Amino acid sequence: MMFLSISRWLRGVLTALAFSFLLTSFSPAGTVNVPEDKPAISVDIPDSWKPEATDKGIACESPDKVATIFFEVTSAKGLEALIEENVEWLTKDQGVQLDKASEQKQEFEAANLGWKRISWSGTSTEWGPAIVGFVFTDAGDGKVLTVTYWVTKKDQEKHIPTIEKIFESVKRIGS
Repeated sequence: MMFLSISRWLRGVLTALAFSFLLTSFSPAGTVNVPEDKPAISVDIPDSWKPEATDKGIACESPDKVATIFFEVTSAKGLEALIEENVEWLTKDQGVQLDKASEQKQEFEAANLGWKRISWSGTSTEWGPAIVGFVFTDAGDGKVLTVTYWVTKKDQEKHIPTIEKIFESVKRIGS
């Protein structure tokens, strides 16, 4: 059931934006806490995606560098500022152009958590067409887990199984 809800979420986004993946194996994963100092959630990330700490959470990237995911926990009040900061980083620092007219919103369930998603089509000179988005869920104690993602359109299908397993592994800590 979990697989179907995540598949619908991803396929809804991906179908509308032409996602098509090949199956890959899910390499051994390590559990990481977000944030590391006072964890609100844990998530299993494949070792091959090389999870690493950032200023505000954890970042990971597919071995072929066509999918990047950031996990950050913020207060509910800080959510808008975090989104603005991440959009600015993507557009100014990474050269990604977002097509605001392509905006899509969706709600779904994964890992027994309610999620909300907002995404856009984007383009970068280095990687070409991509899907850029944010996914949110309640992390407990007035906090929100924010997942920022960037996946190229041409290669994204091969990462669906891994991305689904990552989302299925998210767990709240202590609430």
